Amino acid sequence: MKVYVDRDGQERALRMTEAMIASHFNISKKEKAVLEITEDSLTRSQRQNKLFWVWMTVLGEFHGYNKNDMAEELQQSILGETSFVSKLDGSTIKKHTRAKSLTVGQFQSFLEQIEVHAAEYGVRLPLEEEIHIDS
Repeated sequence: MKVYVDRDGQERALRMTEAMIASHFNISKKEKAVLEITEDSLTRSQRQNKLFWVWMTVLGEFHGYNKNDMAEELQQSILGETSFVSKLDGSTIKKHTRAKSLTVGQFQSFLEQIEVHAAEYGVRLPLEEEIHIDS
């Protein structure tokens, strides 16, 4: 069972904890349980993701790519790559940074850089308010 808590919801979470533990032991035959508190590492939001793919379609049509190829191009050119040394043979391995690994803040910065790219080519990207994005 996962419960997401933000700073404003701490009191509610504390009130729920006793009931959650009791519920767990009512269902489980085990004698022990583990409660773990971890930091939430946000990934990009669904709204950002939907906006990104609309933009990839627009830019792809302009540059002559499909949306997937356009996404690949921009990830490589904007996000770049990282490299590391293989523990197996000592060779240097290069790996492209992927948008799916970005946090919400990092992805927002990526979107802003895509806007700059579009402006350099005179491409107008639709604003979030101009397209139907639920969530």
